[in-house]
Amino acid sequence: MLINTWYVVAASSDLNTEPKGVRALGQDLVLFRDRDGKAHCCGNTCIHRGGSLCDGKVVEGTLQCPYHGWRFDGAGACVEIPSNLPDAKIPKRGRIDSYPVKEQWGWIFAFLGDLPREEQPEIPDEDLFPEYYAQDKGSDAYAYVSGVFLFEANWVRAIDNVLDPAHAFHVHSAFGNLGNQFVPPFKVDVGSGHTLSRHRFAPVDKTGKWREEIPDDRGDADNQIQFHFPGMIFRNDMYPRPGMHHFVVSSYTPLNEYQTLSYFIHGRNFAKEDEHNEDGLKRVVNVMEEDQVILKKVKPLQMPLSTTEELLIEADSHLVEFRKKVKASEARGWRIDSKKIEGDEEHAWAIPSPARGADSKNWVLKPLPLREGKPKSAQAAE
Repeated sequence: MLINTWYVVAASSDLNTEPKGVRALGQDLVLFRDRDGKAHCCGNTCIHRGGSLCDGKVVEGTLQCPYHGWRFDGAGACVEIPSNLPDAKIPKRGRIDSYPVKEQWGWIFAFLGDLPREEQPEIPDEDLFPEYYAQDKGSDAYAYVSGVFLFEANWVRAIDNVLDPAHAFHVHSAFGNLGNQFVPPFKVDVGSGHTLSRHRFAPVDKTGKWREEIPDDRGDADNQIQFHFPGMIFRNDMYPRPGMHHFVVSSYTPLNEYQTLSYFIHGRNFAKEDEHNEDGLKRVVNVMEEDQVILKKVKPLQMPLSTTEELLIEADSHLVEFRKKVKASEARGWRIDSKKIEGDEEHAWAIPSPARGADSKNWVLKPLPLREGKPKSAQAAE
């Protein structure tokens, strides 16, 4: 698992007037809204006696611990200790980690890491999901369904899977084509934060309500796959026939090394009536459930340390480029050393926040241990 990128930690609609506990990168976090309705994300462990802050309350726009009533503002600073005298000074270490937050597409993103603001990567926005903003402006070109799915799999394995065009032939009943499993050669467009590939496949006959919209007798179907590392965002565009388009935008957040939470939005410009929403949602979930069956049993459970431990071929080109970005982050020393804290019941840990990056002293909780990266000279040589 990696620090120093954006992750979706909740749906905006899930956060109201009460604190909400969430999990990411193996740690418990708490979300809350201040007096202005702005969302905040902080470490969930109270620095006093370890109370669970998400079980507390929001009081005057601050987060109140349920154990002794200590209160913290959105920046993580302790602003009240009820058992102290009113004029008592709050200790310098009276703060918890607070992470930058951005609400976008109905999701709450949190930047989990210690990079300063000027070094934090940007999340893809309107350029990746223009349909969302067109809808806000009154467009009814697409109908949408959304949801969340828990993969019982490591996050790299889960993302590998969606970047793999060949697995669909065997795994997915709705669009797998055992009669023609050839994956035409393709190029992967690699940018600083994204990867993208385009494909064309022989079509398969649709079932149910979609068969009324997508005829059996049609040409090859176009498909575009892209992944954005900041935000761990995947977009898959499918064009069953000219003029017909449906797509999925999904996020991937590691809860721990073996579970990955995916929020998703599916849009379609056909069968847009509400009566088709249940069927559309069922199709998306069914695809994820079919992936789940395979991903739960892949070995090793995490990404192999070396590419020589798997026989990768040309059809794996997109996921190889994704793995390169993972390795680049690891080389910078951003990979959490989960083995060092596995089974540790004597310490509470914190995902390092930007405030720690600016000032590493005067903190109560220890920052998560990170694996040693490569020297900058070695990174440059790559």
